[in-house]
Amino acid sequence: MALDEITPMNGHETRSGPAAARAAGSVLDALMRVELVLARMENAVVIAAMAVAILAVAMSVAIRFFNLPIPDTGEWAMVAMSPLTFIGGALCSHLHRHLTADIVEMLPPGRLRRSLDAVAAVLCLVFGLFFIALAWDLFDYARSSGERLIDLGTPIAIPAGFVLAGAALMTFHAVLDIWRALEGREPGGYNPWR
Repeated sequence: MALDEITPMNGHETRSGPAAARAAGSVLDALMRVELVLARMENAVVIAAMAVAILAVAMSVAIRFFNLPIPDTGEWAMVAMSPLTFIGGALCSHLHRHLTADIVEMLPPGRLRRSLDAVAAVLCLVFGLFFIALAWDLFDYARSSGERLIDLGTPIAIPAGFVLAGAALMTFHAVLDIWRALEGREPGGYNPWR
């Protein structure tokens, strides 16, 4: 993405007339700015989850090696895998770094590529909605049961909540991808690292 946050992340300029003539204050542009903020938060959560997992495993190894009278912290590493996986999956869907068909990625920008990207976004939307329903059931059960993990008593609702949040974020990114395709824009939102 260019520093002006208008060029798509794939590096191709949008050449279609309506997309080039769009107003800077459109609803999609506003939602894309919200999506950018969400992507930056997703990035921060994924980095924090990775740091927690690494530190928890290192502490767990030290606790076991030195036979320290401290509860094992490996539980935190397992809990950190939930945001790493599901919030990270949402970030990958925003960045279009999820599963892709190489043949589609090699197509030149145009109607066929946008159509195939729209089909992929619709499939991601269907998956996201189904995933939200499953994640909600899991989260609701974990919250209402009050179950906790054994070593440190971490509530099961915490990792289940990250599953639900990741599903909702993936669905939001898919909706915006469909909208971008319908407006003739390239897939993917603003680059969160600029």
